[in-house]
Amino acid sequence: MATPRARLAIALIVVITWAAITILVPEWQAQGKTTLQELVTRDLAWGVAGAAAFLVVAAWLAGWRDLGLKAPGPRGWWKLLWLPALYLAVLGGLGITTGKFTAAVVVMMLTNMAMVGFSEELAFRGVLWGAARRALPFWAGFVLVSAAFGLVHVLNALLTGELAAAGVQALNAFMSGSAFLALRIRTRSLLPVMAVHGLWDFTVFLVGSGAAPDPAAPAAALQEQLTYGLMLTGPLFLYGLWLVRSEASRAGWRDDGIMDPAHPAGEP
Repeated sequence: MATPRARLAIALIVVITWAAITILVPEWQAQGKTTLQELVTRDLAWGVAGAAAFLVVAAWLAGWRDLGLKAPGPRGWWKLLWLPALYLAVLGGLGITTGKFTAAVVVMMLTNMAMVGFSEELAFRGVLWGAARRALPFWAGFVLVSAAFGLVHVLNALLTGELAAAGVQALNAFMSGSAFLALRIRTRSLLPVMAVHGLWDFTVFLVGSGAAPDPAAPAAALQEQLTYGLMLTGPLFLYGLWLVRSEASRAGWRDDGIMDPAHPAGEP
């Protein structure tokens, strides 16, 4: 069996390979620069599907059975999802009233975002967190996983040709990813976070379909993207930090063990 540090090194290699598959396949599909919205609405995200399949095989071959693919718990865990659920309700309502997609495109986008939620969570809050939490102290592992999740979004610039916009996406991903990791730790499971992540991306893209940025004013569009992104992910980031603020609140984080009965999952 690999040592914790060796497992972390292997996990990093696996995630880097996952990222390469995720980015290179859609780049080959697009045959040039494109937008993220076009990628998720016009065809199945084969790169995401292929990368997810790679992760499943890699985890199985490595014998990693502690990635969080199990029922959440303990009782009351669902109460922790109140803030993401509120966001999803509001964003979903806005998307329905302002979105400009046909029903067929909505189904395509929902399918792709479900695959993104599964793939990205398995990569970062599954494979990488599963290794980092055994090799590193809590906050070092927490920051490593969240920062890696943010940084990988910079690679979107290879598809879109927009490095500044990809940087904004990376910042937002770091903050939302921190909240996702906190929920992963507190619910002892990847499954709720996969669902929240997929629905989050879906509703954000749905709302974005009704936006019409001025192509003649890219700086203003970027500033707007940054401002609204921080307004969305900032509270989630703070909520995530609150959920894992103390040893008692995050008890069992190394192995998804049962937390202290004095701090049930449904209590912040």
